[in-house]
Amino acid sequence: MLDIHIGAIVANNEEEIGRIECIVLERDSYEATHLVVRQGRALSSRHILMPVGWVAGSADRDHIRISRLAEEIAKLPNFELQHYVRLDMLDEEHEEHPRSKVKPADWINYFVPLIANAFGDPLHTSGVVVTDQLLGPSESAIRRGLHVESCDGHRLGEVQEVLLAEPDWGLSGIIITRGFVLKHPMRVPADWVSKIERERIVLNRSKKQVEAWERTKR
Repeated sequence: MLDIHIGAIVANNEEEIGRIECIVLERDSYEATHLVVRQGRALSSRHILMPVGWVAGSADRDHIRISRLAEEIAKLPNFELQHYVRLDMLDEEHEEHPRSKVKPADWINYFVPLIANAFGDPLHTSGVVVTDQLLGPSESAIRRGLHVESCDGHRLGEVQEVLLAEPDWGLSGIIITRGFVLKHPMRVPADWVSKIERERIVLNRSKKQVEAWERTKR
């Protein structure tokens, strides 16, 4: 079993590549397909989609090693694509790309045209930069902090780590943080996962069932 710590360092034989931000899973089979790796610093970062098959056998919880050259890594696609959308076209944009969204920092692109128009430049149309995740309709991304809920609507905790079974990279379980003041980890088996959505993971167990199971593990 491979315990992937979200935030773990990814490196090849030459240098550190970046840190893991998300695990991409097939929504039906829960098999991992890609790792989302953040390269660079906060103001100049790039998120790339790295095939999970690139992970070498020497991987451990905090360090993931791959045996690929820098040229191959440079050719990997971005996890997120950004493009400019006029304000009057936002509804059409969301219909065509349901995963797209406007991040808070992207609203600066709305004010730039207003300033340009104020100085007599009518060629700038008010709009925003929209971010669209490069995921297929059958894929979901698990990130740290993703909310985990019971089937009866109670919030149980947040994702901390993802457990994958080798060699098929199927989901074996997730580690979530429980509690509000005295936080503690709890392992959730993969067969408890009912669905993985963009903003949450929903289990097929009720809050009482989870709490009863947790007591037996103490």
